[in-house]
Amino acid sequence: MSKNFDVIINGCGPTGLTLALLLAQSGHDIAIVDRHPSIYPLPRAIAYDHEIARILNKLGLHETMQPLVAIPGAYQWRDDAGELLFELNWADQTSISGFPASYLFSQPDLESALDQTARDHPQITMLRGVEVDRCTQDACGVLLCGTNSEGDAVRLAGRWLVGADGANSLVRTQMGSELEDLGFRADWLVVDVRPRPGHALPLDDDLMLQVCDPARPTTVVSGGPGRRRWEFMALAGETLDDLNSAERAWALLAPWGVTADNGVLERHAVYTFRGAIATQWRQGRAFLAGDAAHLTPPFAGQGLCAGFRDAASLAWRLDLALKGLASDALLASYETERKAHARAWVMNAIDLGKVICVLDPAAAAARNAGMKAARAAGTAPPASAILPHLGAGTHLADHHGGTLAAGGAVDRLGTRGHLDDIIGTGFILISRHEDPAACLSRRNADLVAAIGAICVDMSPSGTVRDSSGAFSRWFDALGADTVLVRPDFYVFGAGIGPGAADSLVDALGTWMTLQVRA
Repeated sequence: MSKNFDVIINGCGPTGLTLALLLAQSGHDIAIVDRHPSIYPLPRAIAYDHEIARILNKLGLHETMQPLVAIPGAYQWRDDAGELLFELNWADQTSISGFPASYLFSQPDLESALDQTARDHPQITMLRGVEVDRCTQDACGVLLCGTNSEGDAVRLAGRWLVGADGANSLVRTQMGSELEDLGFRADWLVVDVRPRPGHALPLDDDLMLQVCDPARPTTVVSGGPGRRRWEFMALAGETLDDLNSAERAWALLAPWGVTADNGVLERHAVYTFRGAIATQWRQGRAFLAGDAAHLTPPFAGQGLCAGFRDAASLAWRLDLALKGLASDALLASYETERKAHARAWVMNAIDLGKVICVLDPAAAAARNAGMKAARAAGTAPPASAILPHLGAGTHLADHHGGTLAAGGAVDRLGTRGHLDDIIGTGFILISRHEDPAACLSRRNADLVAAIGAICVDMSPSGTVRDSSGAFSRWFDALGADTVLVRPDFYVFGAGIGPGAADSLVDALGTWMTLQVRA
């Protein structure tokens, strides 16, 4: 193909598709390649959180997904006798992003929505059924080579390359990066079931259940409206071949009241749940994202979420680089920020896994006693949500940089909705003290214009009203009245006083290469 693309993405999973769409929204020409001829038709990931809902909303897909998701309610951990160890009501959880805390879905539904949107976008070229065997780069660009399903050679040239090509990433291998094992490994049988017509499966869509039974730790969650997923831990001496069969799956489902009469076995597969982080996320013009960069046990429901965060973090950096505005330090900070953040989520999932995957009866009894005591004392459960900060990077860590920014309902000129829908997305300079645009030096006004930043006046005389109270609470928590938010919904920095807006843009300018008027 003779066209020179702005970015080539190897991997058409959710991470690669999200990155392609975010970059195409910014006006860039994207090629996305995958060895599979079509979307994988069976369930895999089944959860995403409020932060990912906000990214999907940015892509125009939040409403598309609403009929395809279930909102979780009670999350219960029970012992082998069915006694409650703790309960967390997700339906009561509020999120900083302004969306429900969590969503449950079937991955083919999400991938279909992303895939169709990408196919419809005029600046995205999708090449499925291409087996990539080589990628190279020089100072000016990258070259990706492979073979399509007809046996014809495929050569794609571009300015940047992203490997979103999964756990066995070719791009990672050719970068010379390795996976650092974080010291957790457990085999589980994952079984997805949908109801037969006219039937319903046991348990409500909104119930998530963790059975802490040392005889067989088991997880039961919704797999999207009507669907259910059971996960059964492999036991010592149990061969994976014996465990991974339809007959064994039905036998394990039977005590739950699930049979071939009321359910259809969509999938059964044995997975090795493990935690790992790539040692290197960038080499020159090549980057890693998604499972190519990190592997997460499923206990916190954050594996797919981490890939979306990678896409959002990388998209605005590559957008600025393609516009000639990004310093190399800004590009390098993708790895330092995301690597630390992903590691925090992986370790959270590993910590949960160590609590769940207990097969020794005595150890399980001690664990259960401790959890019951903690519940009686009102101690926060081990599944409490965490919001880790980004690692060191393009933000002011001593001014709340690297924290997730608030979202919520606002009113502008009589129209009410989520901030992102009313104001837009990108760099957002928001103040409850004054109009931030009126406080900028000529140099910083030029920078704000160059990066397409939106200035939001939420002061008493401003045009934007905090109709939900979310932003007032957020400013109070930060001890600030002006915040600069990045396009990935993370805070660059926060400040207080008349000069805060100008100071924040000054600091952002140190990461840019733009030459502006003094």
